[in-house]
Amino acid sequence: MKKWYSLIFAAFLGALLPLAFAPLGLSFLAILVPAGLIFVWEHSRSTREALLMGFVFGLFFFATGVYWIYYSIYTYGHSPLWLAYFLMLLLCLVLAWFPAVLGALSRLFPAPSSFRYLFIYPSLWVLLEGIRAIIGTGFPWLSLGYSQNNSFLSGFAPLIGVYGLSWLCVFLGTLLYIAYRQRRFLPLFIFLVIYALGFGLKQIQWGKNNPPALSVLLVQGNVTQEVKWDPTQLSNTIEHYLNMTEPYLGNADLVIWPEAAIPTLVDYVKPTLNHMNAVLKQYHMNLLTGIVDEDAQRKAYNALILLGDNQGQYYKRHLVPFGEYLPLENWLAPLLEYWQLPNSDLSPGPMKTEDLKINGIVMAPFICYEIIFPGLVRQSLPKAEVLITISDDAWFGDSSALNQHLQMAQMRSLEMARPQLFVSNSGITALIDFQGKIEQQLPIDIAQVLPGVIMPHRGWTPFMYYGSWPVWILSTLCLLFSAYQTKVYHQPN
Repeated sequence: MKKWYSLIFAAFLGALLPLAFAPLGLSFLAILVPAGLIFVWEHSRSTREALLMGFVFGLFFFATGVYWIYYSIYTYGHSPLWLAYFLMLLLCLVLAWFPAVLGALSRLFPAPSSFRYLFIYPSLWVLLEGIRAIIGTGFPWLSLGYSQNNSFLSGFAPLIGVYGLSWLCVFLGTLLYIAYRQRRFLPLFIFLVIYALGFGLKQIQWGKNNPPALSVLLVQGNVTQEVKWDPTQLSNTIEHYLNMTEPYLGNADLVIWPEAAIPTLVDYVKPTLNHMNAVLKQYHMNLLTGIVDEDAQRKAYNALILLGDNQGQYYKRHLVPFGEYLPLENWLAPLLEYWQLPNSDLSPGPMKTEDLKINGIVMAPFICYEIIFPGLVRQSLPKAEVLITISDDAWFGDSSALNQHLQMAQMRSLEMARPQLFVSNSGITALIDFQGKIEQQLPIDIAQVLPGVIMPHRGWTPFMYYGSWPVWILSTLCLLFSAYQTKVYHQPN
């Protein structure tokens, strides 16, 4: 394949892969695209060319998959449009190095056997996904496994988690490549067996319901960011949420408002909170709301508080860089000030948190970005019977970021076999069952209330026991074995 044709094909594959994720959810592309990419790499003439192909693929993949990053920088950061696109492109250029390195590393295992295709590519792919989810503060967005929420492969999620699904997607892609390359039926047979096994696993119901059910009220306020963070509009914002909630007083066990629904410090609205607390107790109800809180050392936290019959609080532990805190502050602060980009100064909450109980049911609360980290969610299991995520995705308009975020939250419910209440300011607000399926949801950009019933769920899944460690260990062993195989193959006779 000529180099320019290969570059165009790699770019096409990169731009195509985001269609595997929400909102379109063409999950089969998460298998076909890796197969096509392996074809490109196998026909590269050198390590440098394989690296270039991987870089071009990655650049188009992330540019089309996380394009929405520019929106918050331009619309709410009030930066020039060129700067918003530049910063978005800069992030994509950094992320593109992960598939670039994957392509280059694949050339280090030239053993002439199908083992190289079946195990080296999946192992390298998933290990680099894992590194991307850890390095810095982590950016696990668009990990391949998330595309399989609604496919037969989702049956494997409670066993191997999202990264195991990523490994499986690339493995199936390599089977297709081998079937094409060797003109053999056996790889296709194995492909079908894996899909059939996934279908069988989907029929398993991990854990069990733990009655009684909890009646809930999810309030999607749809307060624009310009109004929400305007101090002169604070009382109107709180009144807006109170007016949406009032008709349902006495008709729900739990009301949930989204992230920073009360966009100020707890101390500034103490009288209002005390009044709300008294009314909620009168009706034997509970209210969870996002707010900002300070401790005795004047450290600020992105928090949620529980009012009413039950009391409690939670501080966000995994903060968003640049959005909630500034990494490398001494170096970057002058640059952001020069560009006139806003930044927050929030502190992370303690990693060990107290149980949040509502009518005796243990809840695991998460704020926005946190739900995309399976390791963080696992820390609350198996005690938690319901997952709760509050968010404000209005920062990204009506882009695919909203659907992608919800898709990742669904995966957490699927991995942990726990129902989830997902409440966002402008959408998407949804009730998710313990198998990761959306039971009800609200459309975006509308102020509306979603009443529903959630059934607490108990029990274990294998993923809750072991997390992603079996995937990391298997991938590492595959690479070590292939390295040994390659060394033996190159020994002189």
